[in-house]
Amino acid sequence: MGVTREEAVLAYRMFLGREPESEDVIRSTMAARDIREIRLRFLGSPEFQAQYNAHAPLAVGRFMDVTKIDVDIDCSAEQLQLMFDRIAKAWQDFGHTEPHWSVMVDEAFKQAHIGENIEAFYDSGKHDVEFFLNFVRRSGISPSFEKALDYGCGVGRLTMALSDYARHVTGLDISPPHLRLGTERARDQGIANVAFETVAKVADLDRYTGFDLVISRIVLQHNPPPVMAAIYAKLLLALAPGGMAVVQMPTYIHQQSFSAARYLDTDQPQMEMNGLPQSIIFSIIEEAGCRVLEVREDESTGNVPGLSHIFAVQKR
Repeated sequence: MGVTREEAVLAYRMFLGREPESEDVIRSTMAARDIREIRLRFLGSPEFQAQYNAHAPLAVGRFMDVTKIDVDIDCSAEQLQLMFDRIAKAWQDFGHTEPHWSVMVDEAFKQAHIGENIEAFYDSGKHDVEFFLNFVRRSGISPSFEKALDYGCGVGRLTMALSDYARHVTGLDISPPHLRLGTERARDQGIANVAFETVAKVADLDRYTGFDLVISRIVLQHNPPPVMAAIYAKLLLALAPGGMAVVQMPTYIHQQSFSAARYLDTDQPQMEMNGLPQSIIFSIIEEAGCRVLEVREDESTGNVPGLSHIFAVQKR
């Protein structure tokens, strides 16, 4: 259907209460598939949340009336790879066009502004790492690690923040353009104990073992549910005995219905949002030989209707 220029400008006025700052953002908004995609984009934007939701407490008891979550993760190995490739293509494109904004969706981190905001971008990673390490501290474990892994590391926002807590940190991502920027940043900052590596298929994760800490935030949600499940299982298998994984992912997206065949037969937004039901997540944790230490609801889905949780688990 497409979006007209008038509709794009009106969206800025209605959702953000202001005029669009440039013709570039108008054209970007016009590239949305339809009005529904624009609505979800604006409702989930940090600017909207800062204006209307910054001080609102997270509602308790949402979606308690749901009796069925229509997410089917069964798929063939070929379908799994096709889904993985689709996501990789989308994020590699982001890596060439808007590498920092794709990690933190904020106008300040668009290419036009990142030069003046690069330090704020990486400082935000330090805050997120401290937030994740509090799960470790509350479990009675010292946040000092031999090996740590950051999955979906992008340009190394969390990877480099982890470097103060581990002898060696590995950042994994599906987008070489993002990883090149992360490597350059680490070199320029003199951070020598991090390494960035590309994952081209889920099975590539089999080569990673013996990690004391695995983290992932605002990453798995951009993958279809079968890929979310497969990656999460591999990340837990990468843990050393006694190692911890602190991973965020949505567990429910309102009115989401998923099957691999239907997904592969339809177009998806470049930055999609998906959930993996908790029943599947707990099965993965059990099969990987881990125990749950803490589960906390968070706000990583923004105003996309649904639920997101952080799962802190430990390898037995």
